[in-house]
Amino acid sequence: MSELNRSDKMLAERTVCVLLVRGQSQEGEPVYAYVAVRADKLDEFVEAQSKDPFYPDQYGMIIESGTGDPSDEVRERMERDYGFNHEAMLDVHDRDSAHDVARKLTASVRKAKQSDFDA
Repeated sequence: MSELNRSDKMLAERTVCVLLVRGQSQEGEPVYAYVAVRADKLDEFVEAQSKDPFYPDQYGMIIESGTGDPSDEVRERMERDYGFNHEAMLDVHDRDSAHDVARKLTASVRKAKQSDFDA
């Protein structure tokens, strides 16, 4: 898939998405982290996940993390404070899917800005 065009790239630099990342600690425990990542850095973030060791904080800001699965309280806070939709989560597993998400995010931001302008 092709890179973002210049206009989308500028919007992507200003757009942040929250991702739920799951993995294992060095001790083998299941862990999770909600990470805020700029849309223009999604492909780097996805690519880095395939390398060992992977440190999400090198590619975004960790909002919440812990062992096991997120508690109901954490899930509710992510939904309330960050608009995270657990039911509509997408699997961002490669550069093409990262570019697709970035395009959708920038289109959504562009549409919202146009809506504000028209009002």
